[in-house]
Amino acid sequence: MFNICNDHIGFELCDVHFDCLMQLELDSIFFKAKSPEVILDNSSALIVKYKFQDKKIEWELTLRSNNEEMFAESVIRNYGRRGVRLGKIFPLCASVKGFGSEGDEITVLPWKAFCRQRIHKIDDPEIPLPAKVKMQLCNNTKHLSLQAAFLTFQRCNTEIMIQRSGKGLSGIEASCDFAGWELGGGKSTSTEIFRLIAGDNPFAQLESWAEAVKNIINPDIWEETPLGYIGGAWTDTMNGKETYSEVIFGNLDAVNKRLAGFGFKYLWTSMKNFEGSLPGNWLKWNYKRIPCGHEKFIKSVKKRKFIPGFWIGPFFLCSMLEDLMIELGDTILKTPEGKDMIVRPEWQHGDAGTIPKKDRPWLYALDPSHPKVLKFIRNVFSTYHKWGLRYFMVDFLESGAGNIWRFPYKEHFNKKLVAGPEVYRNFLKTVKKSAGKDTYLLSSCGPNIHNAGILDGVRVGNDFGEGRAISREAFFYPASYVINNCDFFNGPKCALCCQAASYHTHRKLYINDSGNVLTVDKPLPLSHAQINASIHAFGGGSTMLGDDIRHISEERLSIIKKTLPRSKECAIAIDLFTKPSPDYPRLFLRSVNRGWENHKILAIYNLGPVSERITIPFKNMGLEKEKTYLVWDFWNEKFFGKINDTFEVDVTQESVMILRFTEDNNQPQILATDMHIMMGEMEIRHFEYNPDKMKCSFTAERPKGEMGTVFLHVPENIYIKNIDGLHIAKDSKSNTLVVAVPLRFKKKLIEKEIDFGWIEKPVDMKKENFA
Repeated sequence: MFNICNDHIGFELCDVHFDCLMQLELDSIFFKAKSPEVILDNSSALIVKYKFQDKKIEWELTLRSNNEEMFAESVIRNYGRRGVRLGKIFPLCASVKGFGSEGDEITVLPWKAFCRQRIHKIDDPEIPLPAKVKMQLCNNTKHLSLQAAFLTFQRCNTEIMIQRSGKGLSGIEASCDFAGWELGGGKSTSTEIFRLIAGDNPFAQLESWAEAVKNIINPDIWEETPLGYIGGAWTDTMNGKETYSEVIFGNLDAVNKRLAGFGFKYLWTSMKNFEGSLPGNWLKWNYKRIPCGHEKFIKSVKKRKFIPGFWIGPFFLCSMLEDLMIELGDTILKTPEGKDMIVRPEWQHGDAGTIPKKDRPWLYALDPSHPKVLKFIRNVFSTYHKWGLRYFMVDFLESGAGNIWRFPYKEHFNKKLVAGPEVYRNFLKTVKKSAGKDTYLLSSCGPNIHNAGILDGVRVGNDFGEGRAISREAFFYPASYVINNCDFFNGPKCALCCQAASYHTHRKLYINDSGNVLTVDKPLPLSHAQINASIHAFGGGSTMLGDDIRHISEERLSIIKKTLPRSKECAIAIDLFTKPSPDYPRLFLRSVNRGWENHKILAIYNLGPVSERITIPFKNMGLEKEKTYLVWDFWNEKFFGKINDTFEVDVTQESVMILRFTEDNNQPQILATDMHIMMGEMEIRHFEYNPDKMKCSFTAERPKGEMGTVFLHVPENIYIKNIDGLHIAKDSKSNTLVVAVPLRFKKKLIEKEIDFGWIEKPVDMKKENFA
């Protein structure tokens, strides 16, 4: 129910009151929306018209509401003869009462166009405002959540701003910015769709938003999860004696031999393929780094059953490239001050890194709407497609994103398009069409949500797991990798935070890539290798291998294998809204639903320098206190015990603990496996226990030649008849059996049957100690 009083529109959602006075920007002048003409006013909808006589503009605003949601859509009509430049349109400009009181614990997730996504306390002076597209708030004291979000964002730069009073919320503004786009005389245009929603579950609101956007955009989600090789953590073909071809082909052969059957099929070649590694030279081959030429190189990659892929920064133009400066110099974007837009003051990669710092080139940003730029990039990607390229890391997209992020431009060539999102997305559509529908495009260093429906994958985190060339002025120097710092720019903490905040977009808008590169080999500490692997496994996204697979030990190689095959699901950080910055979420939950069993997997991270006691909350995990659960510790390969209520665990510094929770059904059942972090989701096809025959059977699946173990839990009043080949142990705490079933995969599938019998009088280990 809406009410209008003195030009203000009021409404309530879950007892939170909003008092709105709308406004919009015309020809760079802000106008308050006053004297509304009411077209419709009923219990669920309000339609009003505002007229701005001086500009000959009519704004029709439609609001729809129920107890929890308010939707705002609008149309702007120019009934005059001359064009009017549209600026910011505010579908919501409201004071807020009732969301919080003094002393309430309120946290905020303000969405950023580019990582890093973090939760903040509402009074945190470092909250990155305004948020882009959406803002999620959570009052942990009142168990009340509020989301302000745009459901469409494909044309205009959409922002959410909050006003704070003390530790509370006093106001919200939502705007979509047409950035001076001209609405012609007699024409009309729709604005972006906005939604405000209140309730008691911030996770449900995030997921609801992603589902709503998915239904509008209807993205074509890439079916498989891309797995591939990049290397670079421990090899440096820029400064070492081994050539890039030697290292890469040796590693592809090693992957085919040592990781056969695990699904690795892409090769990501980063900056070694184009001349001088100078952006813009996309079609000029780098014979210095790969002397054989592109035809032989790509043929050799395909011969090894891999799909070649390149790195590319499509908006970049290097100042050293005289021919391209002549061809495209007039297409360089201008800053708001009218200067050529330089997005990288220094380019230090490839040949540029070998010349004195003062002489190094810089990178310009090209106009994404200019016909010459579109023709240029169309030729690049269509040529790559002819060459056989089917994977691209499309990087530094912020350079052409305009007001979505940190490089707003003064103007662009095609005035029919709105500056920012519409220009940006139109360019990406050209890239995708030219690259081919069968080509996987992964974005990085730029907008994330705005890529939905066009690009296949989005780097939602940092350069996690990446190595660097051992160049004298590189900040890794004189090393290729950095260890023992979880907070480092390519370390796990940023990846973890971004994975937590972005989970709801995964496989709804695109494939989330929070893992990036998986590096696990020595001298990386074992606990850090386990952290890295866990982040990849729980993220559900793609993986590029960073290690030298030719030389990695079997012990560390097995850590990689435990993340594969990759589950398509992304974990939920159940403590996301209670761990504001500078803290970080620790509890990542997967609910695994199989036809033969449902279980839960919980990753518990401690990235700090000291051991930490962490509470495991039953309620937040969806567990029931009246039931008993069997718990297995994956990395320690240990039966944790029987649990029926919230409990605490001690997690050592800079480590991860992964626990599997299975409801105790008082019959033989799977407790865990040591083959996959998800312990049953990806490697156990089937399990069944027949109580009449007292027989269990299961089918396990791994690549031929692999080994592994399935762990069973057996009640204390049951024994095993066919004991050969089984490791049968009694747990002295629960008096039950923990059985290890070793498996050697001579073929892809193993079927196993175990027979049981009843014990009339079990030996009670708690009462009888024969030691």
